[in-house]
Amino acid sequence: MARKRDSQIRRSLTSLISARRIRQLGHELGVVRRRRKIDVVALVYALVLGFSSGNRRTLAALRRAYERATGTCLVASAFYDRFSVALARLMKRLLQEALERVAARTPRLHRAFRTFEQVLVADGTVIRLHEALAAAFPSVWPNHMPASAKLHVVINVVGRGPSTVRIARGSRQDVRLLRVGAWVRGKLLLFDQGYFKGLLFHQIARNEGFFLTRLKAHCNPVVRASAQEAHRCFVGQPLQSMLPRLGRETLDVDVDLHFLALRDGARRHSYTPVRVVGVWNAAERHHHLYVTNVPRDRLVAAQVSGVYAARWEVELFFRELKTHYRIDDVRSCRRQVTECLLYASLLTLVMSRRLYDLLAPSTTGPLQPHPMDRWAVLFGAIADQLLHLLIGPRAHRALLASRLRRLILHEARDPNRRRLLLPIRAQLGQIRVAA
Repeated sequence: MARKRDSQIRRSLTSLISARRIRQLGHELGVVRRRRKIDVVALVYALVLGFSSGNRRTLAALRRAYERATGTCLVASAFYDRFSVALARLMKRLLQEALERVAARTPRLHRAFRTFEQVLVADGTVIRLHEALAAAFPSVWPNHMPASAKLHVVINVVGRGPSTVRIARGSRQDVRLLRVGAWVRGKLLLFDQGYFKGLLFHQIARNEGFFLTRLKAHCNPVVRASAQEAHRCFVGQPLQSMLPRLGRETLDVDVDLHFLALRDGARRHSYTPVRVVGVWNAAERHHHLYVTNVPRDRLVAAQVSGVYAARWEVELFFRELKTHYRIDDVRSCRRQVTECLLYASLLTLVMSRRLYDLLAPSTTGPLQPHPMDRWAVLFGAIADQLLHLLIGPRAHRALLASRLRRLILHEARDPNRRRLLLPIRAQLGQIRVAA
C-alpha cells in the first residue's frame, strides 16, 4: 500500500506528459525518424525538469542533467542538433495539451468570487532574447533590447494556474493578444489599463463575460445614472467634473464608453454601457476609479478594490517563471532552440501545478496552508530528483518517491499558519484601501 501511494508522484507527472504521447507526437511531427542514442522521452523530461542544474539554464547544463538521469555520455554537438523546428512544435503541442488538462480542474471560489465560474487575470511580460533574433522577434524597445518575446497569459487567480498562453514578438501589444470568445462566459477578467478599450469591453459583454479594470485618467464619460440617491444630481455631467465634490465618498455610477466598431466595411461610432466605481485612497488623496460590467447584486462597490487587488497574482506568476523556472535564461541565437526552452519553462510551471494539486490539495475552507511561492522554491530544489524518478533506473524509483513525498509534505506547509494569501484575502473581503 505504501508503494502504491509513493508511486502517485510519478503517475501524476506522467499523466500530464506521458511517454506514450511524447513518442506518438514525436513520430507525427518528425522529431523521431530513426532510433538514436538520445531518447525523445528522456529529452523532453530533461528540458522540463533539468532547469535547476547549474547556476543558469544552459544547453550544457541540460545535457548534463540528461546524462546524470539516463547514465549515458553524449557528445555536445549530438545533443545540440536535436533542437530542431520539429522539437519546438512538439514542445508547443505538449504545452497546449497540458493546459487543457489543467484547465479542466476548477478551483473552489468563496465569498466575493463565488458568483463567477472563474476569476482570471490577463497580462503579458517581455522576455529578453539573443540580439540575432531581432528579425523574428522585434522588441518594443529596439535601442537597448533588440530582440524580445512577449509572453501573454490568462491565469486563474485561485491557484495561479495558466489557462491560456501565447508567445509572440515583443513589439505586440497586450490588448491585441487577448482573444475574446465563448470561453469568457460567466468568468470575471481582471486586467490593467493596457487593455482599456471600449471594443474589448463590448466583446466580453457580448459573450456574457465580465471584466474589471482601472479607468484611464483622460477618460471623461457623462454620467447616465447613479446607484446612490445623493449622487443623482450629477446625472448628465462629465465624470471628472464631479470628483472634486465627492469628498471621500464612494462613487457608483453608470456611464457609456465610446468605441469604434467595424460595420459594413466602415468604422462606426458605438457605445457600451459600463459601471464606474470610485474608492477614496487616503495615501494618494484621490479616488481610484474602476470600470466593470458586473451587476451590483453580484459585486458591491465596497468589494471592487479588493477584488481588483487580486490582479497582483499575475505579477507573482511572472516572477515565479523568471526567478525559479529561469525562463529569462534564453540566450541562444537559434530560433528553434529559443522556442524549445520557452515552451519547456512553461511546461515546468504546469508540471509544478500538477504536483502541487496532488500533494497540497485545497482544504474544505478558503484557508490554504501551502503558499505557492514557497512551493516554487521547493519544486526547484527537487526538480533534478523528479527527473531521476521519471527516467532514472527503475530499481531506485520506489525509494526515491518515498523520500520525495516525505520531504514535500514536510517542507511545503507554511510555518506561519495565520497568514492568509492574497487571493484568499480578496475573496474574504479583507483587502481594504487605506482610509
